[in-house]
Amino acid sequence: MGKKGNDGKIYLTSGNGVVSCLNAVAGAILWQKNIAEAFGGKVPGDLDALLTLKGVGGKTANLVLTQGFNKLGICVDTHVHRISNRLGFVKTKDPTQTEFALRKILPKRYWIEYNDLLVAWGQNVCKPVSPLCSICAINKYCPKIGVDKSR
Repeated sequence: MGKKGNDGKIYLTSGNGVVSCLNAVAGAILWQKNIAEAFGGKVPGDLDALLTLKGVGGKTANLVLTQGFNKLGICVDTHVHRISNRLGFVKTKDPTQTEFALRKILPKRYWIEYNDLLVAWGQNVCKPVSPLCSICAINKYCPKIGVDKSR
């Protein structure tokens, strides 16, 4: 089932590419240990507390808050970062900057669903290279910032 890579780690191949199984398991064990020690075994429902956990960044912390605690947050992954910049909503260099810029301009009622909408859109229409502008519902409104070639 697994395949040993050149780096000595065991990898599992899947339809989406190669996933490092041992790293994922090690990360989960580390999370459990950190949560047990720092928070009495309960996942914290606070952004700042989540960010103290090793390996937890803004995207994961916001995902835990929005999905686990139904609290406001903006999960910014590569799709949200790319599309927010492409549309001209923000002018940022990385997902962390994008998160804070969106917090200033995006009405709170859209914070949770913004990620879901843009991830699906980014995977299917507004792709990183050669986006499918010809089938995009907002093509005529999009400034296409950074798009050199589209289909």
